[in-house]
Parts: sequence; C-alpha cells; structure tokens
Amino acid sequence: MKKRIKMAVVGLRFGEYVVECQILGQPGMDAIELVGVFDLDASKSSKIAQKHAVRQYASLDEVLGDPQVEAVGLFTPPNGRAELIRKIIRAGKHVMTTKPFEQDAADALAVLEEARALNKIVHINSPEPLPDAETAQILNWQEAFQLGQPVSVRWETYTRNHEQADGSWYDDPAQCPVAPVFRLGIYGINQLLRLCGKVDAVNVAHSRLFTGRPTPDNGELSLQFENGALGSVFASFCIDDGQRYANHLCIHFTRGTVRSEVTQTFDNHDMRAKKLSLQALDSEGRVVTRSVNLESEQLNGKYQWENFRDAVRSGQPLAGEIDPELIAHGVQVINAMCEADQQGRLVVIPELHSREPSTERPVAMYPPVKIAT
Repeated sequence: MKKRIKMAVVGLRFGEYVVECQILGQPGMDAIELVGVFDLDASKSSKIAQKHAVRQYASLDEVLGDPQVEAVGLFTPPNGRAELIRKIIRAGKHVMTTKPFEQDAADALAVLEEARALNKIVHINSPEPLPDAETAQILNWQEAFQLGQPVSVRWETYTRNHEQADGSWYDDPAQCPVAPVFRLGIYGINQLLRLCGKVDAVNVAHSRLFTGRPTPDNGELSLQFENGALGSVFASFCIDDGQRYANHLCIHFTRGTVRSEVTQTFDNHDMRAKKLSLQALDSEGRVVTRSVNLESEQLNGKYQWENFRDAVRSGQPLAGEIDPELIAHGVQVINAMCEADQQGRLVVIPELHSREPSTERPVAMYPPVKIAT
C-alpha cells in the first residue's frame, strides 16, 4: 500500500464535513492522513483539532511552514482561491480543493499552468481529475456503438431545503449567481463539458419559491455547445420526491440515447445507486440496448483521494488527467451564467487566455460578502 499523504485542512465551514465524512471516512482514510486544521474562526479549529487529536494551526503561513504537511485541503469560498492555491504550491505543497474552483477563469488557468510547471498536484472534486464511472461509460458507449456526436443533453438535480439568509457568500448574487445551479448544478456543467465539449453561449432562468435568502432556489442554465449540441442544467432546492440530489441525465447522440435513473437511495434519501441505459441502432439498423448499474461512489462529483495520493507520489499528473483549459472553461461558463443573469440575455463565451497574477493583489482567506440590494 502506498504511503498516505499528510494533509492539513484549511477552511472549516465546509472543511469540517470533508474531515469527518471524507478524510476520516472510507473515501479518503487509505490515502490521506490528517495532521492539522486551520480556520479564521479559532473556535472551529480548536474543536476539530481536539476532537481528532491533530494540530491546530494559527494561520495559513503556519500550515505552509510545517515541513510534515505534504498537501493542503483547501475548502475556503471560491472567490480568490487561485491566489491561495498559488501561495500553497509555491510553498511546495500539493492541493485538494472543491467546486466551484475559482470565479476568475484567467486566474484559474494561470495557477493550474503554474502548478504543472512546479510539478505540484491540484485536484478538485468537480471536475474530477479522471472521468467518473458514469461519464467514462457514456464515452465508451459513444465509441463502441458509433453513436456519433451529441445533439441534445439535459442534466438535473434537486433537493428540498428552505434556507435562511446568514450573511455568507451563498447570499451574494455576485459570488453565488443563479444559486442552485452554482451550488448543485456545477457538477452537471463539468460533466457535460467532458461529454459534449466546450460551450459557445449560455442563458439562464430562475425563481425564488421558498428560500429566505436573497438568491434564487430554482434555476436553469441553457447551453449552446461549439459542436452544435444544445443542453440544459436544472437545479432546485424546492423538490422532494424521496430522492435527494438525484442527478438525472439524458443525452441524445445522432445514433443513440443514454439515460440515467436513480435505483436506490440511502435512508436520508440521498442517491445511492443509478442505472445507466443505452438505446442505439447498429450498422444494420437493428435496435441495441445495454445497461449498467453504478454505486454512489462511482458517480460524478466525488473526491478522488486515491488518485490524488498516486499523483502526489508520482510527482506528475495522472495519465488522461483533465486539461487545465477545460477546468478554466468551466469557470468561464459560470462567469457567463452570472453575466446572462445580470443582463437578461444570451452571453457568448470569449476565447480564454491565462494572465500573470497581480503582485499587488492581497491574498484573502475569506473575501467579504457584499449583499446586493
């Protein structure tokens, strides 16, 4: 068994879940050894450090100055995250972080390119470094059955959660545009980019039904792909049919269709297993059907802890790992979604070029939230 990666977790608002349900749970326990935690709220750091008998760091600089720390689990809000990652990789550490990766696409591309140049690994849970089992199966079917190019795709997810405003970045339309799509549908956006390629233009629609936040709880993103395919990502905090976070997908190719459906849920109604089904025509015009069953851990949006360990130990990206350009393009799609929301129109996505970071820009752990009125 390969030696586990010694990791410190920074940002505990969401990082507490990662510590207790991922790193110390089955998904990550064979790949990651938690050595310490840090949050600007020292009481959070103290509670988790004492609970799990790990070091409580007083600052990010103290984390980066600890020679035993090989990697940082960075779970701060997305605004300005590229600057934090840049600081971490320049200190010689690797990074596991979470979606959404960044809010500035050019900064996202620049820091990912710098990480490659420094032989530092930066992984995310969405888009994952390697395709999840569902995405890989669809791509395999597309090739094996000569399905042709994608023509139409719809991805949706939902849960029921009547939230209240709390002053967090979730309340800020600028930092959390079209909130349900930004918070939940981003998994769909990143999966569709792998299946259908880059996006030319986007538009949005949304509503506020039950939420107490100033941001919406019901939203849909329309996508026009470069190859001519049309797509949509629907996400909602307003629906409870006994299947929470049930990511449904239907993709039509020129010569076949793939659909996914939830087949089993946990006691708390979270998705546990899915069935992926193919219907297509063979070369002689006969109908062909195939299906596979997938467990929860095989689906998209998971932290690939063992892949992270393997990449860190090898000192280079994994074979077939996602290109930095596609990760940054996902950020572009989100930026375009925000612009489409603000301007109420279709937004065309421009060509992306990375840029050098400003040496004058401060690194902020938690950028201030400004609530739009």
